[in-house]
Amino acid sequence: MSSHPTAHHEGLPKFLTAYADTRGAQRILPRWLGGRPLATGRIGEAWHVAAQRHPSQLLIVDRPPDIDPRGPSVRTFAQWAALVDEAAGWLHRLGVREWDRVALLKANHFDLLVLSSAAARIGAIPAPLSGVYGPPVDGTPVPHILLGRLERPFLVTDRAHIERCALDADAVARLTRRTVCIDGTDGRRDLVDLASLRGGAAAATRLRAPDEPMWVTHTSGTTGVPKLVMHSATSAHGMDLVEAERWPLWMGPRDTWAFCDPFWHERVMAHQLSVATIGLRMIMLSDALSPAVEPLLAEHRPTVVEAMPNMFLAWEEMARNPVRPFGNVRLFLNSFDAIHTRTIRTFLDASDRRVPLWIQAWSQSECGPIALRPYTRRSVRRRGKRPPVNQNLGRPVPAYGKFRAVDPETGRPLRRGEVGLIEFSQPGRCLAYVGEQERHERKRNGEWWNTGDLGVINRFGAVRLIDREIDRIAGGSAIELEDVLLDRLPQLTEIVILPDGERPPVPVYSTAGDAPLAPGAWQRAAEDLPELAAPMRIRWEEFPRTGTWKIARVLLRERLLPDARPVGTGRWT
Repeated sequence: MSSHPTAHHEGLPKFLTAYADTRGAQRILPRWLGGRPLATGRIGEAWHVAAQRHPSQLLIVDRPPDIDPRGPSVRTFAQWAALVDEAAGWLHRLGVREWDRVALLKANHFDLLVLSSAAARIGAIPAPLSGVYGPPVDGTPVPHILLGRLERPFLVTDRAHIERCALDADAVARLTRRTVCIDGTDGRRDLVDLASLRGGAAAATRLRAPDEPMWVTHTSGTTGVPKLVMHSATSAHGMDLVEAERWPLWMGPRDTWAFCDPFWHERVMAHQLSVATIGLRMIMLSDALSPAVEPLLAEHRPTVVEAMPNMFLAWEEMARNPVRPFGNVRLFLNSFDAIHTRTIRTFLDASDRRVPLWIQAWSQSECGPIALRPYTRRSVRRRGKRPPVNQNLGRPVPAYGKFRAVDPETGRPLRRGEVGLIEFSQPGRCLAYVGEQERHERKRNGEWWNTGDLGVINRFGAVRLIDREIDRIAGGSAIELEDVLLDRLPQLTEIVILPDGERPPVPVYSTAGDAPLAPGAWQRAAEDLPELAAPMRIRWEEFPRTGTWKIARVLLRERLLPDARPVGTGRWT
């Protein structure tokens, strides 16, 4: 058991001050969990627990790990746990010790989880970063801002990110304690070659206590610089307990789970706790557009598939392939955002199961799953109707979470049926925003967390999402109109409706093969919708995306409509 840092750690980083203030505020787990101890709450032991419970179970990656490029792509849980031990030794030889921060900024791959687990195993605090950001803020690259908030962490990176993130010798010296490059230093003396750290004795295990900071991840960053979200084992287990402790009743080691969320994201950090508990066979996909994806799915025939909403959208053509790579799937999962109705329908039809199921999870990095909504083929059979079925995101897990709508101006709770900001309460809320605690406090209201989303809670307790408050359009819902138009115009590959004050909002779309719409097609599709400005067509690649494939709507509006006026305030973003 680790001691409290404020009592026994000299030179405590400022980023832990907020933790010291919130340590006693972490909520106990619900009574229905049975008061069981944290079996898999700490990422530093997750793969060792998995290896103990399911040593021969396989985890498959779509390419060899970047930290072990000559190693196999298929390994048992026991072999992955051994790689965690090796990586922990590398970090220890680099100089990493308890309470140090270890920023991970490299190509997306499952080995980000290996490195995170390795850092946590020796008592450090991993902070995986996506490397996909918007333009500099006041001349400062976003990665520099994040590294600054982590207060000179150790950094594990690769040459591509060193160049992309402007990590020259001055930046490395100023922003990091030591920087190790996994694919060679290219002659730079300020970098440490990972090859020089290999071999040697194993490092001692020094796990953080359950209520101490365990990892830092960042949000998607759709509106600018991502927020660095701090979690402990207690808060992480609180977010993940439904999946890790209850889903095993209907999901087990015989399932094969294909997973394509970004490996730096909180969802993946928490997901590994479930893998350790349940012992699922895993296919970890690092690139949704990789040509390796379809052959892997066709070969291993997954029964469960999870990805981000826009990744599923990009896979729609693959779902229609006669090879039927999704033919054995009985359960589809999408994390974090609303999923388009057309996409749900496409994938449920791509399964050969009699009754495949889709579960939409509305979640946030700060507090985990807010609401869950199941779909069957029958529930998405209507095409292009208003309101679309996907806008109803469902309810919180009973006896676990609850939400309410409040007035955006006064914070006063609203009656059901009124549009308001959605606030959520459940056990797994984050401890802090690193370097931006005032922002965290602005969103916290006692046990309630302000999601920053506008919605309506109906009389049955389900929430209908309207829009992100900062992205709201005047007098309507962009989410609704986008879904309807995507369903009515099958050739669309993406559509975003941008606010412009009290003027009609502006649709921006892309099409398959960048082909123009047929004459009159747009007018027919939009004839019964609220007034919209003339649509703008761009290529799919021109939509600015975050590391989670979300569209950076604010940046898109600034690029295409520099004089447009937002409707939302962005106060709770």
